[in-house]
Amino acid sequence: MGHPQEFLHGGSTWAEETSLDFSDNSNPLGPPPEAEEALRRAAELGVYRRFPAHLAEETLREYQGVEVTVFNGATEALLYALLDLKPKRIAVPWPSYGDYLRIAQLLGVEAVRFPPWRLEAVKPGDVVVLANPNNPLGYHWPRDVVLDYADQVRRRGARLLVDESFLDFARGETAAPDLPVAKSYGKFLAVPGLRLGALLYRHKAPPPWRINSLADYAVYTAGAAALRRHREKTLQYLAQEKPRFEAALRRCVAYVPSAVHFYTVMGPPPPGVKTRPLGDKGVQGFRVSLKSPEANDVLINAICRNI
Repeated sequence: MGHPQEFLHGGSTWAEETSLDFSDNSNPLGPPPEAEEALRRAAELGVYRRFPAHLAEETLREYQGVEVTVFNGATEALLYALLDLKPKRIAVPWPSYGDYLRIAQLLGVEAVRFPPWRLEAVKPGDVVVLANPNNPLGYHWPRDVVLDYADQVRRRGARLLVDESFLDFARGETAAPDLPVAKSYGKFLAVPGLRLGALLYRHKAPPPWRINSLADYAVYTAGAAALRRHREKTLQYLAQEKPRFEAALRRCVAYVPSAVHFYTVMGPPPPGVKTRPLGDKGVQGFRVSLKSPEANDVLINAICRNI
């Protein structure tokens, strides 16, 4: 039987994962301390023995400033949003998050990919799923640009669904409540194992148990103020580290400018560190995500040695 750390981290030790894995685009600051303390307390109290009360919705409603319906991850939230919208096709500005295509398969509808500016590819009855900020390229459209894009999509007889899973890593405003919005909180809170996602509106027929008890307790107990503090700390860290990282990177390699904490780097992935290859998205490069300054230096050295 393997070591518990190997079970939790796919055969790698925790030290190896944190120092050399730049494929994971979770928050480089880790979870909010209030949420981690709440999780420890939840385990002690045996919260997992009870059904969730969905109180996390109160915290996220206060944090977002709009109605919220929680789900077990953003993919489930997107699935329920698309069940409501009943698309004839799912149209995805590409490259983007691959699960949009998998959801189309689950719904039994065609999925089409198109460059974001080529709206002639959008047909009546389509639902366009826009990742903003984009994953993997990291570009971010301001709210007014997204609303204008939605108008252009609407004039073609289609509708826009926005995925704002990485908006907390950029200084931007949500498109909700003007547009249907789905979101993941697992990457921002650095707790992807808790499976926490949401729709930023009140879903008309959500499933009865749409979040686990530990996530529900942790988010509700931490509170909206803790989430706002964590977002501000994250943005402050990125404001300091991104310019330093980019200056070092541009000395040896081409990369795509990014509004968030991950970058698409052109060329072959470097050996010795874990990155996210992007060949499946038609991009001749790889995605890396910022970690601590010390870990980022390891990444920069690996990339530059590989040129």
